[in-house]
Amino acid sequence: MVRQQSNQVKSQRSFYIPRSSFKAILLLVIAGSLTFVSCCATAANLPSGFTEEQFGGNLSGSPTAMAFAPDGRLFVCQQDGQLRVIKTGSLLSTPFVTLTVDSSGERGLLGVAFDPNFATNNYVYLFYTVSTSPIHNRVSRFTAAGDVAALGSEAVILELDNLSSATNHNGGAIHFGPDGKLYIGVGENANGANSQTLSNLLGKMLRINADGTIPTDNPFYNTATGNNRAIWALGLRNPFTFAFQPGTTRLFINDVGQSTWEEINDGIAGSNYGWPTTEGPTSNPAFRSPIYYYGHGTTDSTGCAIVGGAFYNPPVLQFPSSYIGKYFFADLCGGWIRVFDPTVGTATGFATGIVNPVDLHVGPDGALYYLAQGSGGQVFRVSALPAQALNISGRARVEAGQGVVISGFIVTGSTPKRVGVRALGPSLANFGIPGPLADPIIQLNRGDGSLVMVNDNWKNTQQAEITAAGLAPSDDREAALIATLPTGNYTAVVSGKNGGTGVALAEVYDLDQAADSRLANISTRATVGTGSNVLIGGFITGSKIGATRVAIRALGPSLQQFGIANPLPDPWLALYDANGTLLASDDNWQTHPNQAAAIASYGLVPPNNLESVIAISLAPGRYTAIVTDKNNQTGIGLIEIYDEQ
Repeated sequence: MVRQQSNQVKSQRSFYIPRSSFKAILLLVIAGSLTFVSCCATAANLPSGFTEEQFGGNLSGSPTAMAFAPDGRLFVCQQDGQLRVIKTGSLLSTPFVTLTVDSSGERGLLGVAFDPNFATNNYVYLFYTVSTSPIHNRVSRFTAAGDVAALGSEAVILELDNLSSATNHNGGAIHFGPDGKLYIGVGENANGANSQTLSNLLGKMLRINADGTIPTDNPFYNTATGNNRAIWALGLRNPFTFAFQPGTTRLFINDVGQSTWEEINDGIAGSNYGWPTTEGPTSNPAFRSPIYYYGHGTTDSTGCAIVGGAFYNPPVLQFPSSYIGKYFFADLCGGWIRVFDPTVGTATGFATGIVNPVDLHVGPDGALYYLAQGSGGQVFRVSALPAQALNISGRARVEAGQGVVISGFIVTGSTPKRVGVRALGPSLANFGIPGPLADPIIQLNRGDGSLVMVNDNWKNTQQAEITAAGLAPSDDREAALIATLPTGNYTAVVSGKNGGTGVALAEVYDLDQAADSRLANISTRATVGTGSNVLIGGFITGSKIGATRVAIRALGPSLQQFGIANPLPDPWLALYDANGTLLASDDNWQTHPNQAAAIASYGLVPPNNLESVIAISLAPGRYTAIVTDKNNQTGIGLIEIYDEQ
C-alpha cells in the first residue's frame, strides 16, 4: 500500500477529541483541521470476569502518558507540563514538577521514564516541548526528592531538531530497554521526508545512554554524524507509544498512520519502516512490514490512531494465564483496547466504550491500567475478579491429646455460607498412605469453642444431603457433615474413635459459591512427622477467573506460648501445584526480602524467625502446601493459608 505523499492532507491529531460520532470524526480528520475538547468518562465494557475502578482522582488537564516508578508510584504526564503522582491509590495535590512547555497541537509534556537505578539515583526522565524559540522537543533528567523534583535538578540529556510551524507528530514516548539504554520515539513533524534521512532525528526511534551520550553500537553510528548517530530505526510517522516485553529484548513500536492503516511494528535495530513511501503492509524488501495493522473506521476493530502498548508479563500474575505474553493496545478515536497474540499474529477485542485512551501499562500488581482523557483525565485499573477458596484440606497424623488434627477457617462476607466438612481415614490406604486413621470423628466448633455439629460415621446423619452434594465418603466409618454457617471463625477437629491414631484428612468444601461470602484464612494444626506423616495443607481456588494473592505460614516454635508442649523446632514450607511442580519454598521467613516485606504489609509476620512464609499470587487451580522440619525433627506444627485479595 502506497502512502499518500501529502502529509498535510490529514489533520493534526491532538490530545483532545469532541463528543461526536466516530463517522463525523473520521470525515473531519481526512478533510480538514479539527479542534478537540475532552469529554466525560464512562465505564468501559469489559469481558466477563473482569472489573475496573478509577485509580487516583481526576486529573486537571489533558493526559498524554504514564509510567510506574520502581517503588510502585504512578507518574502521569499532562500536556500542559505538570507531572502528577498517584501514590497508594491517591492523586497527590502537588505535581512532581511543573514545566513551562509549548502545548499547542500535539506538543507538551509527552513522556516519562525511570532510570534502571532509580532506587539509588532517583533519576526521572521527561520528554517535552520547550516554549522558547527555537521551538523543539527535549529530553531532560530530574532528580526526585520524595514526591517532587529537587529544585534545580534538571539536566538536559538531548535536544531534538527545531520544529516547523506544524504542531503535530511529535511522538514523545520514552522507555529504558533491557540493555539499560534510553529509547525515544520521535514523530516526523508532519514532514514525511524527515523519516527517510539520517540528517535529523525526526520520524525515528532513538537510542542513547542514560547520560545522553550515544552508544557506539548504534546501527548508524558510523554513517550518521553528531546527535544523528542516536538513530536506531527510521521510516516512522508518529511513534507515539512503544513497549518492551519484560524479560526479553522484544520491542513493539506503535506507529500512527495517515489515511489507511495503524501499525504495530517489530522493533529491530537498523530497520526502515517505510514512511512516507508505504503505509501498512508492504512487499518492498527495503522496508520492514508491520507485524500487525488495522484500518480506519468506526467499528470495534478499526479506528484512527493507535495509542498505548503493554505486554502482559507482570511480576505478579493477576489475569488468567492465557494472557501471558499477549500485547494490549488501544485506539484514541475507537475508544477500545484490543489484545494482540504475537504467536499467531491476530488480535481480539478486550474493552470498548473508553473516552479517548492515550496510554496503557501493566502494573506491578498484574492489573492493566489505562489512561484516558475523559473528565479532564483519569486512570483506570482493570483486574480479573480473584478466585476464591472452593475446597480446603489438611492431612496429618492424628494423635491423642494435643495431637488431634485441627483445621480452622473463616467465613467472610455478608451472607451465611453452606459448607461440607469431611474426615477421611480408612480410604487413604487406597492412595498408598500407610497407617491411616481407622475410625475418624469430625467435630465442627465455633470460634468461641461452642459445638456446631459432630459426626462419627457419615451415614448416621445427613446421608441423603451428603450424597446429593457429592461428598459421600467411600468408607462408612468416615465422617461428614453439612452446615450453613454465618460469618465468623470455625474449627474442624479430627480425632480417632476410642483414642485411635493414624493419618487422616480433614476437608472443608464451599457448597454455595454464588453466595456473597467466601472461605478465607484457613489453617491446620497437627503433629508433623517424617515420611508420609508430614503436615499437608491442600486448597482449591476457582469460581472467578483472576489470580488471588495468598500468604502461607508454617509455625512451630511460637506455639509453645499457647501451651503446646512439643512444637516443631524449625518448620520448612513448600508449595506445589496440581502437577507436583514446586512453586515456592521457604525456611526462615526473613530469607527473601521482597517476600518478607509482603508478609509484613499483610500484618502476618511470624512470632519466631525460624518460622516460614510464602507470599504468592495464584491462578485458579489445586495447590498443596507441605510442612516438614528442616532437620527432620518432629513436633506439632501449624500451617495457615490466608486469602489476601
